[in-house]
Amino acid sequence: MRHEWLEYVQRLSSDTPVTVALTSATIGSVVTLARITASNARRRKRQRRDTALELALSLEGHARACRTMMHKAVWALTASADYARHGARKGVTIPPFAFPDKLDWQILSRKVVSELREYPAAVYAAREHVEAFREFGEPTDFCWRVEFECAKAAMSALMLARATRPRFGAATWKPGAKDSAMELELSDFIANAEARRRASLPEPKQFAFQQRSSLDGPEARHPNTIG
Repeated sequence: MRHEWLEYVQRLSSDTPVTVALTSATIGSVVTLARITASNARRRKRQRRDTALELALSLEGHARACRTMMHKAVWALTASADYARHGARKGVTIPPFAFPDKLDWQILSRKVVSELREYPAAVYAAREHVEAFREFGEPTDFCWRVEFECAKAAMSALMLARATRPRFGAATWKPGAKDSAMELELSDFIANAEARRRASLPEPKQFAFQQRSSLDGPEARHPNTIG
């Protein structure tokens, strides 16, 4: 009898208006929270995509500037008169680079931010290295180094931009006719420049005892050897 009475009370309490209202409110809160969470996720995804696009555009723009500076370095190198060559070299250097100030770095992961922030630091170091040759090096060597460092910076910028776009769902880069072969041209130039640099390196110097041994021959090194 007591068991049947408890079941009746439970059925009665579950059908009361208060219980129904509480259940409806709970379900409504869960649905609202799920909608807010989904909306925030879509908004963060859109922000990451827009930020990635801005990053890629700035990197690709710097790659174009570096390629233009490569042509300018060649023109300065081929200037006929010495005074014209000196004047042309004034504006020849690696273009500076900085990401746009309006970027929201907080929506990106620490790994991505670290990879991206390494590029401006590398460009700055290359500029400092090249400027040392402007003051103390030969004009020919200076212009060649500017051209070479610009090619490496442009190639790094294109590779970083190409990796950033698909990582956050940004549109694929569609270069125009002028930039369609830029990556291939840069790759070929860097490979040829590295080959020329290795070919121009002097042979390693030998120590004094090595030079004497090579001049004396094996008999001098082993006087007791016959034949």
